[in-house]
Amino acid sequence: MSQELPPVPSSSSTGPESRRPRPTRVLIVDDDDFSRKTAEVLLSPLGYEVIPASNGEEGLRLASESAPDLVLLDVMMPGLDGFEVCRRLRQQAFEHHLPIILLTALDGRRDVVIGLEAGADDFLHKPVYGAELRARVSNLLKVRAYHQLLANQRDLALATVDELRQQILRADRLATLGTFAAGVSHELNNIAQVLTCAVSELPPTSPHAVDPNDADTRAVLNHAANHVTELARTILRIARPQEDGTPETDLRRTLGEVREMLRLTGRTRYVELALALPEVPCVIRASPVHAQQVFLNLISNAADALGETPRPRIEVGVRPAPDGHIEAWVRDNGPGMSQEVLARIFEPFFTTKAAGQGTGLGLPVVKQLVEAWGGKLHIHSQPAQGTRVVIETPGARPTAAPPGASASP
Repeated sequence: MSQELPPVPSSSSTGPESRRPRPTRVLIVDDDDFSRKTAEVLLSPLGYEVIPASNGEEGLRLASESAPDLVLLDVMMPGLDGFEVCRRLRQQAFEHHLPIILLTALDGRRDVVIGLEAGADDFLHKPVYGAELRARVSNLLKVRAYHQLLANQRDLALATVDELRQQILRADRLATLGTFAAGVSHELNNIAQVLTCAVSELPPTSPHAVDPNDADTRAVLNHAANHVTELARTILRIARPQEDGTPETDLRRTLGEVREMLRLTGRTRYVELALALPEVPCVIRASPVHAQQVFLNLISNAADALGETPRPRIEVGVRPAPDGHIEAWVRDNGPGMSQEVLARIFEPFFTTKAAGQGTGLGLPVVKQLVEAWGGKLHIHSQPAQGTRVVIETPGARPTAAPPGASASP
């Protein structure tokens, strides 16, 4: 007696039970009870799950229901013979290659040709020799496993190609944006020059102004013109490494400047904008323009989200943390964001605003700038509970939170 082959590893099912491998399933389609039981006796000890079918129609039905890994198919059966069942099995869309072995008492070459043309992978002549049956079943299951491996690698390759395609599309869009950087910088410089000239022609502000917020409008406009000029320069060098040392910026001053710029442009006209500033400096290593850009984006986004909110309010604050870091926040009482939106807010060009009202680049740029400072950006939001954006970034020098500092967000 020849040595028995070890059982083929069990196939893995799909769906919720995918973590538990199921036994390899062998469908036996034969109208002879003795032949079915003989095959079951030979294969079951090796760990195969044998599924019997007594005719062709039942075999086709069980093949669809049980997803077998291999089919043993008798040729001579009443009704649908083995050749026709084999043809129909090949027409069904199985997830992976399904090996089919034809069992026949015929010995003519023509029958072999017909079986191969019908889609059979192998032939066994009756009466079946046990060792030969086990060997052929094992070999064809190895072929099936190879087909499964190729299919999985193909799916992985297709997924990788799709991801690379998406990356190329994003890179192309960003490259297109960069092509316009020089032109945008040139136009911004022109606008800044016009604004500077216009501000220089304004009459001096009266020292007896009733509204203290209007006492220094000229200075704010002049500061805005300088901001536009520096922003134009920043656009050109945003992709270049900084050769000189990064300047230091006090975020308390930055928040005050941003509030005045937003007030002057009317972005926060209908919003209560409150500042929470400590008495001690909150200095970080960052360009003043970049710091302004971060908070202009964050506060503008918050103001846009408050359009339908009764009593809209934005709180902006900064404080030194005990570990030498600086913590800043922007908090609003708007509608908040869903988890689906939160998962995509840092994707370039993703926006929930109407067409033409948002570029989808604000938050990605903010995140890039904050991370360039060595900091982290955290966004906490839930529907109907507002949004809180927190920035944690290293301070330029060790600081300690003074007694009575403003509350954390």
